[in-house]
Amino acid sequence: TYLIDARTGHFLHGQNYQKKLHPASLTKMMTLYLTFNEIKNNRINLDDLVTISPNASREPPSKLGLLARQKVTVRSLVRGAAIRSANDAATALAEHISGSEAKFADYMTITAREMGMKNTNFRNAHGLTSPNHLSTPKDMAILARRLILDFPEYYNLFGRISVTTLGRKLYN
Repeated sequence: TYLIDARTGHFLHGQNYQKKLHPASLTKMMTLYLTFNEIKNNRINLDDLVTISPNASREPPSKLGLLARQKVTVRSLVRGAAIRSANDAATALAEHISGSEAKFADYMTITAREMGMKNTNFRNAHGLTSPNHLSTPKDMAILARRLILDFPEYYNLFGRISVTTLGRKLYN
């Protein structure tokens, strides 16, 4: 565990917070952070249509059930990744932003280092277990704080119980 004051970043309490673990779906915090960054810098738009790749469509659950060659908005993919923790949505965002999930994972790791996340390596956009895809509770706290502070306009998304997208209601 690693507990900090979100406003100041000051350490409050922790135990085993430097232990490297598989971050699982917490990985999607970085996927969404980078997506919001791309939107902020006008490189992508929430209304952009993303063509779903066969790779993204084959991701295991949790998923939206996206089909290869289906066209889906960035907005729907963000909602799916944030509310449903959809692996296919996270992969589709990664491929849309960087051209491949591997290049996006490099972007994730570089950004993590710039944030001070010294013990984190990303290998995919969704968090499914992969060799050397590791982080620590301390590093994840750094990321969570940056997500809240750098993109407060999206903060309400993470507290939603449900959202309607792609013609259906998704539950958290």
